[in-house]
Amino acid sequence: MGSRICSPLLVAAIVFSSLAVWPTTRAFAAPVSTAPAAATCASSVGPGIPHPAGLPAGVAGFHAQWYGQSGYPTLCPGERSTATVAYYNSGSLGWVRGRMGQVAYLGTWGPEPGQDRATPLGGDGAAGSPATGWPRYNRIAMQPADYVGPGMVAWFQFTIQAPAAAGSYRLYLRPLIEGATWLEDFGVFWLVTVLNPDGTPPAPPEAGLGYNYQSVSTIRGTFNVHLIKERLSAVTVKTLTANVTDCSNNCPAKPLDQYASENGAYAGMNGTYLCPPDYAQCAGKVNSYDYAVYNSNLRRWINYNALNAQNGGLLFNGASTSVYRRTYVYFQNQTPITAAITNFPLLVQNGSVIDSTSEQNGSQLLKGTKGAIGVDGTYIYLAIVTNATVTDSAYVMQALGARDALNLDGGGTAAMWIGGSYKVGPGRLLPNAIVLTKP
Repeated sequence: MGSRICSPLLVAAIVFSSLAVWPTTRAFAAPVSTAPAAATCASSVGPGIPHPAGLPAGVAGFHAQWYGQSGYPTLCPGERSTATVAYYNSGSLGWVRGRMGQVAYLGTWGPEPGQDRATPLGGDGAAGSPATGWPRYNRIAMQPADYVGPGMVAWFQFTIQAPAAAGSYRLYLRPLIEGATWLEDFGVFWLVTVLNPDGTPPAPPEAGLGYNYQSVSTIRGTFNVHLIKERLSAVTVKTLTANVTDCSNNCPAKPLDQYASENGAYAGMNGTYLCPPDYAQCAGKVNSYDYAVYNSNLRRWINYNALNAQNGGLLFNGASTSVYRRTYVYFQNQTPITAAITNFPLLVQNGSVIDSTSEQNGSQLLKGTKGAIGVDGTYIYLAIVTNATVTDSAYVMQALGARDALNLDGGGTAAMWIGGSYKVGPGRLLPNAIVLTKP
């Protein structure tokens, strides 16, 4: 699947025919609404989404292939709807209902509500979820048939409920074999639109917020970008380090998701260039980094002396930001900050791309995976650009709308995490990282 498939589930009692195991030729029937419509508000369901062609089969172990689903519902506040999604057993092992380590479930996934988290669209009444008949608040449905063998299709059915507030909601899901393994993530989600009580559509959601994968056109070509974009006023930016003092060798490092979980963050990205253990030239300085990073938890700089005449820096004081092409300027005229990261080079300043080509090293001039962080006074941008040079990524950040942007590490270090799952990576263990929390 090249695109995300669906989002939060809210429903107006749409009942589909059979939920047993079917051969791989079954098509989705048009849903029939059975819930009475309110006098001023009428629900509806869009067309079903058919399965793809050319399904894999017999892959060793437990595996699944998305096989189609019912359409996105538009619901009145508080209404319920029944949704159906089909998964084809593309593995070599059967799924057995009621047997731990072999039974297939649908679980909540990221970015909304996040892996194994409760959602306002359905649940069992626990953890703040509405009681819509799910097996658990974080288990959307269990396989309906006692046995789903290799090459067979399971039709999962579940009920969702529209929240009281009008708006657009999403529910991401992913199949798993309970007690054994998560199955393939095809980006399946339900997009649920909740109308106003008078039947008018809700205000459109602000475009481009959260995570998305997009193509960005620049004067240097078109580049694919993994992007997390959020309002600065809606998040707290934290820059973090695994070390609590300056470190020159065998420095502590940890995966990005650990930085996130330890800080109650919902999103994050890798930080500065580092000297990884798989580089021969890093013997004697493993996981060290030659850049200053402000540890938001410790409220002090790590590698303070790396505020110098080469490295650029992006600094935060709550939702306010400042940028320095040469961080020695900050060193001389310090202002209060809550987060800060430095690296080389600064990509964009005051909306203009900075030409640092003559200062870049060989790997920065080569096309590959490049990381960047940017701001524009309203938004923060965390980006991973593919098949790009550092200068290419500067033009990408400018095209995205960043007023100021700083280069970050990429390549095998690149990592992006949001809502309980990696979108890029996990990559290497990181001595520093950037995370986003809710204020």
